[in-house]
Amino acid sequence: MELNEALNRVKEAKNMTEDDVLAAFATFVKENYPEIWVQSGSSINGLEEEDYDFFSSAFEVNTVRRKSGGKGEQWVGMLVAYDGKRDMMQRQRDVAIESATINLSQVLRYGIQQNNRTIAIGRVTKADGEWSVFDADDTLLYKETAEDGKQPMWVIHTQGPSICLLKDDGRTPKRAFMEKRKWIFIGNTQDKFLSEGALPPMVLECSFGAASAELQLLRPISFKAELTTAWKPADSTEPDEEMLSALDIDADYGLDWVDDEVLPKVTELFSPDQYIAQFMPCVDLSDVFDHHMSNRKVLASGRDYGPTFAISGTVDYIDHAGKENLYTEGGFKHSITLTSNSLRRDDPKASLWIDVSRYLVENQHAFKVKKADGWKDYASGSRIWVVVRSRTWEGTDGGLNLNLDGLGVYAMPLRSIIAQTPPEDANDISYTDGF
Repeated sequence: MELNEALNRVKEAKNMTEDDVLAAFATFVKENYPEIWVQSGSSINGLEEEDYDFFSSAFEVNTVRRKSGGKGEQWVGMLVAYDGKRDMMQRQRDVAIESATINLSQVLRYGIQQNNRTIAIGRVTKADGEWSVFDADDTLLYKETAEDGKQPMWVIHTQGPSICLLKDDGRTPKRAFMEKRKWIFIGNTQDKFLSEGALPPMVLECSFGAASAELQLLRPISFKAELTTAWKPADSTEPDEEMLSALDIDADYGLDWVDDEVLPKVTELFSPDQYIAQFMPCVDLSDVFDHHMSNRKVLASGRDYGPTFAISGTVDYIDHAGKENLYTEGGFKHSITLTSNSLRRDDPKASLWIDVSRYLVENQHAFKVKKADGWKDYASGSRIWVVVRSRTWEGTDGGLNLNLDGLGVYAMPLRSIIAQTPPEDANDISYTDGF
């Protein structure tokens, strides 16, 4: 079944696949119009045309136009970069697994050491429809009913028996997986954006349920989040930085919050290249190294990291295959190089090398451009914007080398060259007749 206009709007607004939209629409009809659902043979394919149009309109109203879930104020703007995913419990989990593998009895009795504190460990079993936790003496500490197909977030599997981390009471298991995702957001609250414009870029930190949300870069977005202050060490002399925090998030895409009389101007503003150029720090390719050195922060280890900023240039090279990398989200690290006339003024072969994660390539269209007929691979010679974070590393000659981590990529539709796709029979040699 093809999507009508209402269902297509839902698809775009909620960033859903066509199959997901149809499945959600079917559930909506079944739950809200049960009699007609039965009459249609329990399938949306059996709906009469008039009912199909009416129900899809009702579905859109209830799905798209409702306020976003979560706590806090309503924020509008654009996510310009993705700053990665991190499991806050991974270190504790890894230490517990390693210790249990070496000597389970000892770790059950004495726990593990983490940041100058002792964390107790329990042994976990599942039997007779229950998850149970035992101590070193096989004393029952905790139990809960097992749900079909669900594993508690506190269960840790090892090569031997399963274990869990225990809270300070020494009896109750604590969450062993706690992912956080960070995005870079530019916008403002809904009631202030049109009058005051966008605030400087800030981090949107998504935790718990919000951490699993697949948000989309470089599209007008609306969501609820709480304004808070980013964590910093107690002895830090750095000024406080504001950030947005969301434990649950239900984002909407589009400009439904904009009045019709100003919609054309706001739509133009939300063109990604215009939005980045107006609200992001933008650096010429020839000035990137100097910009890094002037704004970098040096860690106690001697390593440094630079600011987050935007650059624009001509694509010189694209590594579509990528190289396997366990530390890069998606398991692969890709590369792209940018050049410009200013960069090549002194060196005609000069270009800047940018690392791009497999996640950005597969989930955020990093190597594609959106044309009227859909997403297409772009080729060398295309003009793109990239939001990057800079860092340096010391070469064997003692000199500093620049590295750029790509956090968001936007190809300009009118200035991109579509990559040529070879025909399906390009490798067909049957015409040689076995020659």
